[in-house]
Amino acid sequence: MKTQMMAAVLYGKEHLQVEPVAVPRIERGDALVRVKVALTCGTDVKVFRRGYHARMIVPPAVFGHELAGDVVALGEGVTKFSVGQRVVAWPLIACGSCELCREGKENLCLNWKYFGLHRHGGYAEYACAPAASVLPMPEHLSFEEATALGVAGLTAYHAIVTAGQLQRGQTFMIWGGSGGVGTIAVQLANYLGATVITTVGKDEKKQALQSLGAHHIFNHYREDVAAEVRKLFPNGVDLLIDYVGPATFPKSFDLLKKGGQMLLCGILTGRETTLSIHQTYLRHLSVKGVYLGTREEMRQLMQLASSGHLRPVIGTILPLREAARAQEMMLRGDHFGKIVLTVD
Repeated sequence: MKTQMMAAVLYGKEHLQVEPVAVPRIERGDALVRVKVALTCGTDVKVFRRGYHARMIVPPAVFGHELAGDVVALGEGVTKFSVGQRVVAWPLIACGSCELCREGKENLCLNWKYFGLHRHGGYAEYACAPAASVLPMPEHLSFEEATALGVAGLTAYHAIVTAGQLQRGQTFMIWGGSGGVGTIAVQLANYLGATVITTVGKDEKKQALQSLGAHHIFNHYREDVAAEVRKLFPNGVDLLIDYVGPATFPKSFDLLKKGGQMLLCGILTGRETTLSIHQTYLRHLSVKGVYLGTREEMRQLMQLASSGHLRPVIGTILPLREAARAQEMMLRGDHFGKIVLTVD
């Protein structure tokens, strides 16, 4: 077994370089995974590197909370996996013993940890994970597809299916449909029989979103999205996902119909905003926070993808040595779907 591996290591907010580091040490209950693919996520760049989580990063850090690969070694006590098995990471590490974990809400674990933040992630040849945080891959999914469901896909599934309980005939909206959360959310909402509204920053992305099931697509730089949506749906929308934050929250709030729901799952433009208590109760609105999803939800999502009901959208594939370039692409929005790093 190798003792050294190549990894993309972060030193400070702007210094990401690929260099040799020690292979993670496997402990009781762990699975050591030979990483095949890892994904570049907006969370890596906009929250961990440059956002409020940056203060939690202890250099040298290895990002990558979405990863898939082959099991190469198992720690003591692990019996549900075998060496050579294809697995994908559930992005969280739950304690399994707190009150919320015991209630089956391990995504809300009181003692949670996160790959790529609290322990080294998948921007490396090997990653070590608690066996409870990896799932077997369905037969008909590629490593790239399975990994693309890890954070963005799981968030979309938990928001739309579990928290939002979107129903056939309802109206669904999400800002920024071309990203990781958006491409899965559009497909899920369409699969459930909803009318799907979304936005793009570049018109050339519209056709691809139409092919995924979006019915109405607006350019949020060139069009008054709220006004256009109101023309189509004067009473507002039933369910809306907002991961942008303060920049879109007022418009999202105004676009909800009476009894509508807004699900918050991101803070790309800030952590605080203003809420009208009066309008919230007068219009009987629900504003909920959603965060990832459970391991069972991820299993269900992968089964949907494996059976062909939705497809993870892979936008760009780059080698691990170009991890810095991948993150710059994420910052500029020069992509459609997920940015995949392959690990040779």
